[in-house]
Amino acid sequence: MIRACLLGLFCIAICAPSANSDDTAGIVKEITGDLAYVSGLNGAASLGSQLQMDNGSTLQVIKKLDDDVLVARVVEENGSSIKVADRIRVVTTQTSGDAPRAVYATRVDNGPKMDGRLDDPAWQNAKPIEGFVQRDPGYWVPSTERTTARIVYDQRKIYFGFECFDSEPHKIVANNMRRDSQLWGDDNVQILLDTYNDRQTGAFFFVNSLGAKRDLILSREGRTYNDDWDCIWEAKGHRDDKGWSVEVAIPFDQLRFKDEEDAVWGINLARFIARKTESTALMIGQRSTSPTQRYRTTDLAELRGLKSLKTRRVFQIKPYVLPGAVKDLQADDPSAQTSFESGVDLRYGLTPNMILDLSYNTDFAQVEGDQEEVNLTQFSQFFPEKREFFLEGSNLFDFGEAATRRGGDSRPPTILFYSRRIGLESGEPVPILLGSKLTGKAGKTSIGALNVLTDSKTLHDDTFVQRSNFSVLRLKHDVIARSNIGAIIVNKQAPVPNAGWDQYNRAAGLDFSFSPSNALNFQGFYAQTWDSAEDAQTGAAGFLQATYSGGIYSSTLKYVDIGEHFLPKAGFVNRRAGLKRLRRYEAQFRARIPANTNLIRYISTGPRFRLFTDPSDPTNKVKFWDLQVSTYTRFNAGDWYRVEFARTHDVVERTFKPSKKRPDIIIPHGTYNFTKFGTGPYPSRSRKVRPEFDIEIGNYYTGKRYKLSLENTFMPSGKLSIETDYEVNWLRLPQGNFNIQVLSNRLIYSFSTDFYVKLFAQWNNDREQASVNVLLNYRFRPGSDIYFVYDQGFDVTYDHNLDDRDVLREWSERNRAVLIKVSYMLGM
Repeated sequence: MIRACLLGLFCIAICAPSANSDDTAGIVKEITGDLAYVSGLNGAASLGSQLQMDNGSTLQVIKKLDDDVLVARVVEENGSSIKVADRIRVVTTQTSGDAPRAVYATRVDNGPKMDGRLDDPAWQNAKPIEGFVQRDPGYWVPSTERTTARIVYDQRKIYFGFECFDSEPHKIVANNMRRDSQLWGDDNVQILLDTYNDRQTGAFFFVNSLGAKRDLILSREGRTYNDDWDCIWEAKGHRDDKGWSVEVAIPFDQLRFKDEEDAVWGINLARFIARKTESTALMIGQRSTSPTQRYRTTDLAELRGLKSLKTRRVFQIKPYVLPGAVKDLQADDPSAQTSFESGVDLRYGLTPNMILDLSYNTDFAQVEGDQEEVNLTQFSQFFPEKREFFLEGSNLFDFGEAATRRGGDSRPPTILFYSRRIGLESGEPVPILLGSKLTGKAGKTSIGALNVLTDSKTLHDDTFVQRSNFSVLRLKHDVIARSNIGAIIVNKQAPVPNAGWDQYNRAAGLDFSFSPSNALNFQGFYAQTWDSAEDAQTGAAGFLQATYSGGIYSSTLKYVDIGEHFLPKAGFVNRRAGLKRLRRYEAQFRARIPANTNLIRYISTGPRFRLFTDPSDPTNKVKFWDLQVSTYTRFNAGDWYRVEFARTHDVVERTFKPSKKRPDIIIPHGTYNFTKFGTGPYPSRSRKVRPEFDIEIGNYYTGKRYKLSLENTFMPSGKLSIETDYEVNWLRLPQGNFNIQVLSNRLIYSFSTDFYVKLFAQWNNDREQASVNVLLNYRFRPGSDIYFVYDQGFDVTYDHNLDDRDVLREWSERNRAVLIKVSYMLGM
């Protein structure tokens, strides 16, 4: 009897599930690159858990897709390779501190020949990088097309090679050849480098199959970016019957990093398949409604294998000559005046991570003018910086509230330093005599210093702009992961007639950014201003913001408090006329709802609410509020459709004129409530023909407003691009009817990735001006350019007849300029 019981207990022990075996055993369902998709662990493994195969291979859990499916990376293979249906079990549930994924660079004596093909011997020993997963439309599922990447480096450069296999190579989209064009609509690959591995800043690179390039500088964990940065790097593309490939070479002296025996950088590699609107990458963060999720620096792999990497102290001299002729018909002497200008830019590495830029007689003749915009509000317009000297390291000087969108349609920020205050007055350039800039990082502290001297000038309206000096000192210190504190001092100094340089405007502030998780961020600042004017008083401002960007939902809460006397003359303040003290509250919520249909991919919808108050007004503190509810439908083909409803309450403290050509029409004092409805389609940027139109209908203060915006882009090939934008606003007010029209056309023909010609023409009937700009740019070697510039401006005046129609009165030439600029980069 006892023997039978013992035998029964033994059988039960043999057959019962073990806590360390069957109940924690799973099966490999799919393999891509170094990733294995595992199911059947029944929640026994958490993020960071170590898994083991029967053959001894070790894996680490890096993503939980649902309660049953996990994504694990291969840490170590032991013997035979991992196969589908292999059994796997949990070794430990203790979270590992290792990075989710790691890729490796291989040292070579000489870098590969740059031709877009990965058949050079330099690539042979590089470790292949595979396992790209979808960001959209799927989430962490394998890409539908295979991508292989390799990384090598030599003493001077780091090289990236991509092989993008395609089952339908004849459908590869390549509409752009010119540098810095809109490559995100083409089939492209992307490289994100966080060279300090601090998860806060980065450099971002696009390349399409033609070898066209685009680069950006990222800051604030990738939440803000500067796409006018101009890095010196190379890229070549190649297409064949298997797909396409590219080679990228980035000089180390274009990047900032620490000297380390065994350096580790943050990295992400990505690919976009245009016809499928499929985004894939090595690392994917949480799902987000933001279209700029690809720029986020919080979710990166690690780049290892960078042995004995020594930063080179950069030393570059870039002189230029600028002969030309200018004819100003508004001047006392309207005859053509010839000129010959010259200058030089110098860049020197004081340390490997501290760069000094010096500029003498800085010139920006080749920079395209601002796009004409219509502004019918009481707020100022905000335009991005485009000038090269101010772009390098510009993310370090960021202080304050970031602009929500770019260009004239942006919601303007409150910032202490706005570089467009230097060398520009009322849209006219002011000569910059000398400029110096120091940017870099020492340990955990980022340092930025700027000093610029501008010359005096009499503007076309006879306004005299006196010589001024601008100085900025910016410090930012990393405190914990993805968080920092900082300080800034800004000074504008100018001479007083018959006295010294006693006229000044100064600003100083403290700021912080705190990210307790990848999805949550808090930031804020406190600042004060001082001015030398006799009646000036010290002003103060504060800002707080909380942002959540999670899976399906995202939200932002914002508070801004601007004192009556806060006036940073070298900054930008989104202040309305008539308000003394301004408090602004904002709240925004968005939900991205998957549709999972054959036609629609997802719907992004949500409200945004803004409230402006003036605490100093005892009778009516609320001065402005608006509520917008918008819905964007994303189709599987990459097209969008927008529907928006807005309700606005606006108190006009000071009368204003919405039109320059109709100064007789004035918006009077009063309290107004009006409603606006807008809708329109936005075709995919992958299409060769992209007609967009936007219609808005609603009230406008004392009357009505109807808006029609038409934009069309035609790209018959990668060489030719024709972009036409037209906007018309019909305003029907009791004092009279009028319309404001803006038309622009941009034609670009690219002979190669380094040689193009551009025609840019604009017309604005409200400003009664038109302009034509022709630019030919040939980059004959990295950093060295030849520019031919032709500018012509016109005055277009109208008579307003009794039928409220504009009748052309005169079309006359205002100015003309022909310039040739040659710059040559000398690297020491």
